[in-house]
Amino acid sequence: MSGSDSIKEANNIIDYLDHLKDEIREELDDHLESINENTEEIAIQNSAVSEIDNRLNKLEEKMDRIHFMFKQLIAKSLISVELSKKEQQVFLILYTHDGFLGMEGLSPKANLSRSAVEDALVSLMDKGIPIEREIIDKDVYFRLNQDFRLRQAKDSIVRIDPDVKRQFQNTLLRKFFQSET
Repeated sequence: MSGSDSIKEANNIIDYLDHLKDEIREELDDHLESINENTEEIAIQNSAVSEIDNRLNKLEEKMDRIHFMFKQLIAKSLISVELSKKEQQVFLILYTHDGFLGMEGLSPKANLSRSAVEDALVSLMDKGIPIEREIIDKDVYFRLNQDFRLRQAKDSIVRIDPDVKRQFQNTLLRKFFQSET
């Protein structure tokens, strides 16, 4: 092989390498352009997600304000709840009992007929006292809502007549001393 053939072959190799370099650069440019397009698309989507997040935060703030106003409205409406003596008796039993009570438990404790207890429960619920109901084997059980119970302990929302309190305390004391004998 002559010197000029070696130079030609070296030039051919250099041309081939330049061609490969150009192809690689073109592929890298295409890849970079694709990355830039994806980055723009991600930025647009990120902006949309951010806008949705802002709207959700504003909606949550509005819901919190509505909830607060609603609680205040309920608090104001419950402050002046007037109950009959029978309703007060049933209320005190539910207030002092931790779990659910059925009619078989409520009626004797209140010393009222089953229908009088049912009427008192309906009336309490109509007056906005939050009484929870649970049905087990076709029997209905009742309890005072726990949040309301705590609030009653703190704020005395429902006023109980002193005679009804005394009667209730005497009943509890009688049952206590009867159970010891």
